[in-house]
Amino acid sequence: MNDIKRRAIVWDEIERLAFRPDSPENWLGVYAKTLHKLWGGEATWNRFGPDDEFIVTFLNLKCRHSIQTVSKYEISFVHNFSGYTHWKIHVDPKFLSKASLQPPVKRYPSQQMNELYRDVEAVLDGMIFHPRCHTYLEDLGIRHVQLDQGKGGLKSHEIRIGGGIENPYVFLFHLRYQFCLVHKDVRRKERLRLIDLFKEAIRQGKKDKAKNKGKNERMNPQKLFNFKR
Repeated sequence: MNDIKRRAIVWDEIERLAFRPDSPENWLGVYAKTLHKLWGGEATWNRFGPDDEFIVTFLNLKCRHSIQTVSKYEISFVHNFSGYTHWKIHVDPKFLSKASLQPPVKRYPSQQMNELYRDVEAVLDGMIFHPRCHTYLEDLGIRHVQLDQGKGGLKSHEIRIGGGIENPYVFLFHLRYQFCLVHKDVRRKERLRLIDLFKEAIRQGKKDKAKNKGKNERMNPQKLFNFKR
């Protein structure tokens, strides 16, 4: 099987495992509790609902989300003080996109498991770390910032807001990574953690199916967000 077909399988499996939660309330709750850890801030939020918001203080940016289903949502970026809306996206499942027409795919080929790490890496790059279609904050009229260079802080130009993301949980998760500017090593470690996490989840899922244990379960949000009480 070629790279494209394998990675289509991996993309679907990652989204099914982590971003189609059985309990959206639990997923959003763990998301809220862990944002500050990746951003190097203080604990701020205990929970998020399907209609909620959070503030990225170093950008003076309020991120609002309204999630109706896994395929219908809105997200906007609003200036925290002026209330000016820099950007807003609406996803409406009544209309088609190329992604929505994707046919069911086969299982990941057992004879090519040596390619799994590379495939997961490529998929997460396009899904989370560096979306293929993206815009920069300065293109939206959001002021450029540079976090403390003496401590390894990054520039806001490193933030890439993905376009065409049809799943609200993927979108929120990619914001979690993109707004991490505290240090390049924090980003690097989180990137490697997620690649290893999904590689092992997909590998274990294949083992479970081979033992007739049925379809592998959704990933626990605590594991996805590396949340330790």
